[in-house]
Formats: sequence, C-alpha cells, structure tokens
Amino acid sequence: MTKKASIIIPCYNTGKTIGRTLRAFCKQAVPVEDYEIIIIDDCSTDNTAAEISKEAGAPQVIFLQNPVNSGRALTRNRGLDRACGEIVIFSDGDTIPCDNYLCGHLESHERYAEDYYVVLGAAAMPEDLEITPLMYLGNVVQSMSATQCVNDDPYDWLHFSTLNVSLKRRFIDKIRFDDGSFRRQQDEDAELAGFEDTELAQRLAKKGMKLVHNPAIRAFHYHFRSPDEYINKVLDYGKRFAVWTSLCDPEEARELNRRMNFLLDRDRPFSMANIKECFRRFVVNDLSFPLIRWTGRFFESRNERLSVFLYQKMYKYLFLKGYFSN
Repeated sequence: MTKKASIIIPCYNTGKTIGRTLRAFCKQAVPVEDYEIIIIDDCSTDNTAAEISKEAGAPQVIFLQNPVNSGRALTRNRGLDRACGEIVIFSDGDTIPCDNYLCGHLESHERYAEDYYVVLGAAAMPEDLEITPLMYLGNVVQSMSATQCVNDDPYDWLHFSTLNVSLKRRFIDKIRFDDGSFRRQQDEDAELAGFEDTELAQRLAKKGMKLVHNPAIRAFHYHFRSPDEYINKVLDYGKRFAVWTSLCDPEEARELNRRMNFLLDRDRPFSMANIKECFRRFVVNDLSFPLIRWTGRFFESRNERLSVFLYQKMYKYLFLKGYFSN
C-alpha cells in the first residue's frame, strides 16, 4: 500500500535518544495511515533494540534488525528497499524532529512538485540542554561552516545531509548509497564512511537534483563529540575523501577538490583562495600543531569559545593530514 511518506532511521547505539525520536515521529500531525517509520538497528551493543521495542507497537513503526553490523550506507539502503511512501525522508537515531517536521516536508514537496526537487531541513541544537561552545565542535549543526563550499549556490548538492532531508521515491528510484564499491582491494576497511551522503548527492545531482532549503523543518541533534573524537573524526574524513577522489577520473577529482576547497588550485596559483590557503598552511603545520592543540586543551575549561576557535582552525590541517596519509 502506497503511503505519503516513509521515514528511514538507521541507528547504532542510540539507546539514550531513540525512544524520544520514535515518540516524536509518532506524534506528527499527519494521519498514522499516511506514513511509515522504518527504523533499522545495525546490531547495536547497547539498549537501542530494547528502546525501539517499547515503541514498536505503534501502527506506523516498522522495526528491522540487521543480522550483522553493516554500516550506515547498507542500513539506509535496506530502508529504501522497504519503503513504500511517495516521499522518502532520511533522519537519524540521535535526532528529535520538531512538531511540524513531517508536515513541513510534505508541504515543501507540494510546493516543489517536480521530481528533481529535494528538500533539506535544518539541524538545530537541543532546546532542553544547556549548550556550551564545545558542544558545537564537529556537530553537523555547524559542519557546513567548516566545509567552505566555493559554489555560489547556497544549496549546492554538497549540503545534502541525511540528518534531515527528503526526496521523491520515484526520483531516487534504484539509486542507492555506496554499498562498499569504494573499498580498495588492498584495504577492506577503506570505505566511504562519512561521505556516503555526499557521494549519493553527487550522483543525484548528475540526474538533475535541485536542493531547496526549508529552515522551519528542524531536527534537534543530540550527538556531541569530545575534542579528541573531533580530531580523530576529521583525520578519518581526510582518509575517506582520498579514497573517493582516487576512484574518480582526474577531472571529477579536481572538481570535488574545488568544491571542498581543501587543496591548492594548480590552475590558478595566484588566486586569493590559494594565497589564503598558503598562509593557513604557514600558520598551522606539523611544527605549530602540537602547540595549538595544547592551547586548545588548556582553554577547554577556561575559555570554551577560544578553545573551539583553535580546534576549528585545525580542521583543514587534520583533513589534509588524513588525506595524504593514504
């Protein structure tokens, strides 16, 4: 039976939030028969499955469990294969939707009725917590400020995020998230984790996707990283991005690097972007990094804003460190 919407929620070790996530989705102001919530547990090792089971009796909830840990890409693909809604909405197990979340996505697709329109909602910090500056570190709420897109279009496909995005099922059709094809034969662990959203968006863009933004559709994000987790995550992003670009043809790889704005533009050596990047590398390098990191740690309990500023200035250095480590 076709429904208006399918909400796909992959989860792994989100026992602290998944119950609230499901209850919030079940309370959306849309008839229960018009939408389904497909939640897939990827072999969590905490109480995630138990928390989901408490809410699984709701008529719109479909609870699936992976037989083995499969990663976010394959888990989302399983949800896509199961979905029967005209609109497919991606969310996460550590986010709580606002009250008008589902209505907002459906109304946006009524306004942008062509198949190629994809609706991006907003990520927001929780309103029930006291938010400190360090809680923004590496948070998707500010992730696009760290990745400086050089495309003038503010809703370029680079901004696509499965934290809060919806698209028409007939548009995505048989397209799926990377299922492991980005693994190198000599390194089975070198998959595209962390860039599966962006890689899918790139293929959707080639199909004609246009991304539109509705900031009123808010998803409150309850995922916070410690500074050390942030550093390790950025290093890992660099490694994954290197895998992605190594499997692209040279022209496509240059375009990816241009959009991500991480590498120097060899075609325009004296551009302002290159000059700024050279200056950044002069300031943040192998010699200065230990001091900057120590200073960031020193101010974590003394001046969080300064600490966050310093950690954010490490982003490109860490990313490139990971990128060139492959």
